[in-house]
Amino acid sequence: MKKWIFSVVCLMLFSSCSSVPTSSVEDGALKQTFLSEHFKIPYDFLPKEINIVALGDSLTEGVGDEQKRGGYVAYLEQYLEQHKGISEVTATNLGKRGLRSTQLKKIIQKNKKPIREADLILITIGGNDMMKVVRSHFLDLSYSLFVEEQQAFASRLDDLLQTIRTMNRDAFVVLIGLYNPFSSVFQSVPEVEKVIDLWNDGSEQVVSQYDRMMFVHIADVLAEREDVLSDDQFHPNNKGYQLIATRIHEQLKQEEEQWLGRRE
Repeated sequence: MKKWIFSVVCLMLFSSCSSVPTSSVEDGALKQTFLSEHFKIPYDFLPKEINIVALGDSLTEGVGDEQKRGGYVAYLEQYLEQHKGISEVTATNLGKRGLRSTQLKKIIQKNKKPIREADLILITIGGNDMMKVVRSHFLDLSYSLFVEEQQAFASRLDDLLQTIRTMNRDAFVVLIGLYNPFSSVFQSVPEVEKVIDLWNDGSEQVVSQYDRMMFVHIADVLAEREDVLSDDQFHPNNKGYQLIATRIHEQLKQEEEQWLGRRE
């Protein structure tokens, strides 16, 4: 009985203190702290609208997708719409075939508004930078040339990510790695798999230096299937893009609270 009376008295004192104007700010903060500690609202309790901006080369554009649905971006949009914490997904696809890292920065600068409003930013870049090495040194290709260019590419990639983060410090950024459709192109470079690993590892290292960024490997996903490339034997087909979207989605689910719970 005494414990019950003591509790009532404490509650009355707390209520009376909260009615005093001079301490309203302190009491409000105290109540907010109490509620947040004892009644934490799940990050997916209130469904949110998610804005996606997809940047990069032909993989983002969706070249090779027979159904012309928009490549992996369309599949990922469909997957995300099934989350209970998401009410609607809007995707802006800024992918452009043949784009290299030096050209991507111009695309970013021209699209500041959608990038600033994005919750999720997807990037595919690097394949055409690698192909530039082939075109420039077709008769004297060597592994050392790719090593040198990869180091330069990593520096450009870091600059791109810094630019994006300056525009939008809250968005979750996903960089999608390279895969190997190059066997017929790089016949004079027997270390082609080693080159792909070199570029992916270098890009992943750059991404790891930033908060709220993630690197997604896709080389193994596409290597496991024989029916994932389009007629040009270079770009993914519809099945290939679906596999890429599935891999991205799987990793996003592991970090869901970090990117979905960040914004109000």
